[in-house]
Amino acid sequence: MEKHIDTVLKLRQWVVVAHHIPGRIRLKYKLGIVASLASLNRNEIEQALLKIPALKHYKINNATGSLLVEYDATLIKPQLLEALFSRSDQEAKQACYALSAYLAL
Repeated sequence: MEKHIDTVLKLRQWVVVAHHIPGRIRLKYKLGIVASLASLNRNEIEQALLKIPALKHYKINNATGSLLVEYDATLIKPQLLEALFSRSDQEAKQACYALSAYLAL
């Protein structure tokens, strides 16, 4: 689990929240993320995402450089997602651990 948390924390430098309402978050990503993602197994990531009950849908739009994620806001606190993508590394790390603990249940 620690490996996945480190990966998420490294990737967040390439992502900013474009907009967020409970249950729906749009993330804008910078091109630099492509090189970071190249070393990851896409199929493994997609299989892991399918196992998350709170994740309803996600869509990548390469034309706009964005990722739209729809999630169940009753299962994942919207504040945790805001914290995960905040400027504070410490706040992001705490949010990542809180999310991973929930998702491991």
